[in-house]
Formats: sequence, C-alpha cells, structure tokens
Amino acid sequence: MSDTASTFLGLPDAGEAADICLVCAPYDLTSTYGKGADRGPEALLAASGSVETWEEETGFDLETMRYTVRRPEDAAAFGRLPPEEMVAVLRRLHDEVLDAGMIGLGLGGEHSITYGQFAALQARHPRLAVLQIDAHLDLRDSYDGSKHNHACIAARFLEDGAPLVQVGMRSCSREEAAFVEARGLTPFWARHVAGKVAYHREVLDRLAGRPVFVTVDLDGFDPSVVPSTGTPEPGGLDWYDVARLLATVGRHCEVVGADITELAPTEGAHNRPSEFLAARLASKMVAWFWAPGRPRT
Repeated sequence: MSDTASTFLGLPDAGEAADICLVCAPYDLTSTYGKGADRGPEALLAASGSVETWEEETGFDLETMRYTVRRPEDAAAFGRLPPEEMVAVLRRLHDEVLDAGMIGLGLGGEHSITYGQFAALQARHPRLAVLQIDAHLDLRDSYDGSKHNHACIAARFLEDGAPLVQVGMRSCSREEAAFVEARGLTPFWARHVAGKVAYHREVLDRLAGRPVFVTVDLDGFDPSVVPSTGTPEPGGLDWYDVARLLATVGRHCEVVGADITELAPTEGAHNRPSEFLAARLASKMVAWFWAPGRPRT
C-alpha cells in the first residue's frame, strides 16, 4: 500500500487488528460496455474520506470499529489476469481475511470479482445464501468463453448450490429467461418492487435463517441515481429502495460478507454522486450488518 492510497472513512488503517477488511479488486477485463470499474475501489475509498462517521439512522459511531484495506500487490498485473486466475487470487485473499477473524467487504471492480469472496465464505458456511441486487440476471453459463465472466456470477452461485434471491432485475437474454422458467426461479423484477417494501417479507422467507452473502451491483440502482456504472439500465431502484431492503436484511439475518461492484468512474465532477453513494453504501452496510449492538428483530 502506497503512502498516498486511501483508507476507509479517512481513518487509520488498523492492519491485522481490524474488524472489517475492505478487499479491493481493480478488475475490468470482461466488461462488455462501459469500462472503468477497475478504478472503482480507489474512487470509493477516496470518497469515503468525506462520509460522516456518525451513522444517523442507527446512531452508531463508525469510528468505534477498526478497518483495514487490502489490495493486490500489483494492480496492473491483477487487472490483466484471465478471469479464472483472478477469482483464484481473490479466493486466497479472502481466505486470509477470514482466517484472520475479519469480516470482508469486497470492492469492485466488475461483478466477476464476487466469486472469489463467495467461494471463501461458502467453504466456511455451507448453508450460505446470496442476496443479489442487480439490473441483470447474470445467469449465463458462460460468456465470451469464460464461466467467470461478469455475466455469469449468479449461474456460479446456483451451480454451487447456494439459494439465491435476486432484486432489481430488468434485463436478461432469451436464454436466461428460459433458464428462469425451467428452474422455477422468481427474481424480484424492478418494475414490481421499486418503491415498495411488502416484498421484504418474502425475501426474508427465502433466505430462511441461513448465513447471507450480500452482493450489490451498482447498476441495480437507476442511472439517475448511479450514472457511473458499466451498464446503466433504465428503470432501476432508488436509494431508499436499496437502503430499506438492506437494513431489513441486517436486522433479521446473519450477514457474513458483502461486496459492492461495478462503480465505473470516468473523468469529471459528474462522477462524484456515484462515488459518494457507493462510499455511503459501504458505511451503511457496516452499520446495518456488523455494528455491535445493532437493532435485531
């Protein structure tokens, strides 16, 4: 880590004494439309330095927890790895984080980075369930010759036997639609749940008391809220749609890990709302999921 690298919330890096480890995955090799997700982790961390550490919703002081940031030793080389090698590197890194007794919060990077953390968690929590917030089903078995393309992450969850709850979807291929019908899957399409909360009970029922991994692709948000993402599909969720759902999951479930992916900043001040939202979301996740003494019902 260089002297100029950002820490989380501008707080000192606690190293091996940390409670939360933010694992950066600057990877954008398989993205097929907008590029720049490899710059997402550092943009999020830089923006987090301006996020208030007093969490007004829960009344939690984020400074009372300890944080560290881990990055690939050579980010440029990491970004050139084939997807299969990239997820193997991240699996080892997340194994180290878990072995050290820390909670991992992954920062992408395109959505393909998620599998390394998921695999490390599932090895420790065989009953692991996944909550995916996303614009896309990501249920292709392979894409562009790889099973670890960003368009395939949900297929890998199901292949490994993890119960999957998908929220915010509004785009898929004909083949994915057929797969959903054949498997009897029931994604929560954005057109049905935007602006609503009644479906939260069904989300909790599907998670069924299992340990949960939460993966947020920022294109799950409407592009009016998060324009700086690789594929900004119209008709998405707003801040409170996502915030209320994740707060509900945090109250009722054991969230054992999470990630935020697909922040794709480009040059210009117009990126700041997306970067700051991603940083604010990371701080909210800490408060909702892992704050000692947080409300549980």
